[in-house]
Amino acid sequence: MKRGLIVYVTGGGELHEDSWGSYACMDRFGADTVGVARSEFDIAENWWRMITQGMQEILCVRAQVSDEGMRILGAPLRICG
Repeated sequence: MKRGLIVYVTGGGELHEDSWGSYACMDRFGADTVGVARSEFDIAENWWRMITQGMQEILCVRAQVSDEGMRILGAPLRICG
């Protein structure tokens, strides 16, 4: 089963889809692809992109990014699958 992960950055600095933090999240949650969101609109856009890429399960996690690194807030929310 293909799994997608949306990282919703709610505080702190910037996170890019090709950064170390994104790849660490992919490993932690066993995801095949990752998307970064800064708003609810970005979550919906990433969800749609992942659905069209054939992801059967999509998770969303909240994160804060700082100079020390990235911190995941709470448990992942299953959006689809």
